[in-house]
Amino acid sequence: MINILFSPRSHRSIWVLMLWVLTFTGGIRCEKASAMLRKRGVEDVSQLSGGIHRYLEDFGDQGLFKGKNFVFDQRVALSPPCPGVRNNSEGEQVNTEDGGNGCVGLCIECIAPFDEISGSRLCTVCRDLVLICPKCQSKLREYHCKRHSTWKKCYFTFLEVFDEAELKKQKERLTLIRDGLEPPSKFKNMRRTLMRQITKVSVRMKRLENGEASVNRDSPRRCRTCFDSNEICDGLCWGFWKHSSVVRDGLQGGNLQNECDKGKEGLSTPRLPISIGSIVEPGPAWNEIRHGRTEYDRGHLLRGQVVEIKSWGSGGNVNDCVAVVWFGKNKDRLDAALQLPKIYRWGAIARNGTGLYDVKLVDEEEERTRE
Repeated sequence: MINILFSPRSHRSIWVLMLWVLTFTGGIRCEKASAMLRKRGVEDVSQLSGGIHRYLEDFGDQGLFKGKNFVFDQRVALSPPCPGVRNNSEGEQVNTEDGGNGCVGLCIECIAPFDEISGSRLCTVCRDLVLICPKCQSKLREYHCKRHSTWKKCYFTFLEVFDEAELKKQKERLTLIRDGLEPPSKFKNMRRTLMRQITKVSVRMKRLENGEASVNRDSPRRCRTCFDSNEICDGLCWGFWKHSSVVRDGLQGGNLQNECDKGKEGLSTPRLPISIGSIVEPGPAWNEIRHGRTEYDRGHLLRGQVVEIKSWGSGGNVNDCVAVVWFGKNKDRLDAALQLPKIYRWGAIARNGTGLYDVKLVDEEEERTRE
């Protein structure tokens, strides 16, 4: 389909004469794509009515489709139901047996059959979903997709476990890969990504050399999206994975959230009050890897104003995050680089049941003294 759009005009006659059969997840893209092809002169265009989703409902595991159907919502991927059995609105099936459909996915590391997709398993470079079996997950701190597999020994998001010698090798390898991407105009984005990582490694090496940082071999694994440790985040904190119905520690997120609002003992304390216009500064859950340093200048702690209160989870109805506009030392002189509001957690529930506060309220008396 892409070739017919961008191939030379002299070649398009070949594509026009070909038979086109289009299949997509639910059929919506088929309608648009088939209309586009006919507009460009292709007459013999067929499409799978209702997409793969309807095909699996009608034929189940007796059809020609093998594997799972990625559906771009919280159901994630659906296996073909057994004959006569349909998926309900939650994607649940009465008969959960595979029915001989087979596993077509492979672990990207050991090539063993594996097809479980999770938002917690992402490429550390581009954050694409990757298939990693449990055995390989236990061996790796960070994952790399097929496109970035050659970077797996030198590109890491979290550098606290490496010493200066290891970081030096990473920098050399990154530089070698970048220099080999020719011509530069063709690999502009990839070269930019590598340059940012080279700079990041250099800064880390400098901090280790100056004694501003130390190596932590026992540093916990962290979520690639929010950078929190696995004790706080299970990796399902983004996109349609981030939802109030996510199960955490035996309770549904929505129920846990409600119980925390009530202040049920053993789960969490009630969410702290906050209002639009409140002055805040970096709080107890502030993560410097994700949010940056707590000071905008040496000796001057970041201060900002809450401009919106909203829900952290997708589709949630609990106001557990705030949008903050940061300013410099004097509130009447906003730093131009910090004027756009940024989102921070205000009582969002971690997987262990505690409330997370990326920012905290500034004491009014302290603020008056500061002014």
